[in-house]
Amino acid sequence: MIVSIVIAILALSLLIFVHELFHFLIAKASSIDVPVFSIGFGPKLFSFKRRDTEFRIAAIPFGGYVQLKGMEPDDMKGGEDEFYSKNSAVRIATIFGGPFANVLFGFLICLSIFCIAGIEVPDTNIISKSLPGSNLLTGDVILEIDGKEVSQWYDVTENLKNGSEVLVLRNGKKKMVVVDTLNPDSLLPRFSPVIGMVYEDGPAYRIGLREGARVLKIDGEDIECWSDITGHIYPAIGDSLSILYYQDGDTTLATIIPEEQPVLFGDSIVNRGMVGIGPLMREVKISFSKAFSFASQRTWFTGTLVFKTISLLINRKVSARNLAGPIGIVMMTEKSLRWGVTNLLFFIALISVNLGIVNLIPIPPLDGFHIVVSIVSVIVRRKPSKEMMKIISTIGTIILLGLMVLIVFNDILRIFSGGM
Repeated sequence: MIVSIVIAILALSLLIFVHELFHFLIAKASSIDVPVFSIGFGPKLFSFKRRDTEFRIAAIPFGGYVQLKGMEPDDMKGGEDEFYSKNSAVRIATIFGGPFANVLFGFLICLSIFCIAGIEVPDTNIISKSLPGSNLLTGDVILEIDGKEVSQWYDVTENLKNGSEVLVLRNGKKKMVVVDTLNPDSLLPRFSPVIGMVYEDGPAYRIGLREGARVLKIDGEDIECWSDITGHIYPAIGDSLSILYYQDGDTTLATIIPEEQPVLFGDSIVNRGMVGIGPLMREVKISFSKAFSFASQRTWFTGTLVFKTISLLINRKVSARNLAGPIGIVMMTEKSLRWGVTNLLFFIALISVNLGIVNLIPIPPLDGFHIVVSIVSVIVRRKPSKEMMKIISTIGTIILLGLMVLIVFNDILRIFSGGM
């Protein structure tokens, strides 16, 4: 847990530094005075001054800020080096720089992972589901596509297209078919019932299941593929399931109890039983262009997930209890660590993108508020007054403090519920 706390603090400090650095650099380039650059809140632990800026490390690590002269209502004196003395384009660029930096940083983390480690793909060439009319059937083993040998699912997604000549193994016999009316999204892989990864503190790990184990039966029913495993585990929250598996030359019968875990499914959150296992995957090296495409897709998905979550909260499809603060982040960091360094880095990328997107919400003192004010000042052709800024800032601060209290309360509940 101590390692997770240290990693969480270091990761958040880095993301905050990146965010505030872009604010700082654009402000300085725009001749806006920056009196303070702080990583953390509260009492300062260490500081030094360079030119006109005091750089601080503060006691509370979960946050940070860049103080732009003339941004707060009480600091608006009308000087040329103040934030609200600059034109709207400069103000928007200065404020937007922070969120943009976080999204960019998250993208670069994903890009680096995909360039170095590649991607994980299903270690199978068997079809689980196919669209009728494509001439490919459920259960077909794809051997070749247009003369190219197929060993795993990435070969299928990269080479299969309408008109492809595909050599399949069907009912024990080889058959050549020509693909027609193919919809790639309708073609799904059939995972074997072999465990590819195990979460170190999950129910599966606790009963002795390890990577490479083959699940043979659950509650006496034969297991032929991965979907048979999930079909038994997903609905069995808190139930005792008998599981027969083959591992290291031995066959073992054990009892496993799936734990409840909320999962985003479509436009709602559903609770599913989980035991902390994943299917067999294979790492595949990809080109830079492919890595760039995958990183872009993952960053976009993460960004849209923030808006979807907010929508689910507003529509009461997700409980506000799911909101996490520093303790929740530490807990998720620990879980990511247990799944490996790559998953931890993906989690940091997710937090970075989340930090950027959330800061665009137009609530004082978040960045989105100052962007909206700058846009409105262009429309009405005048700068905001001190009085108006004070009123809006007070209301926004109350809302934000209320949200922070809720998040801290959720974290306290996590401690007493045994989440730590």
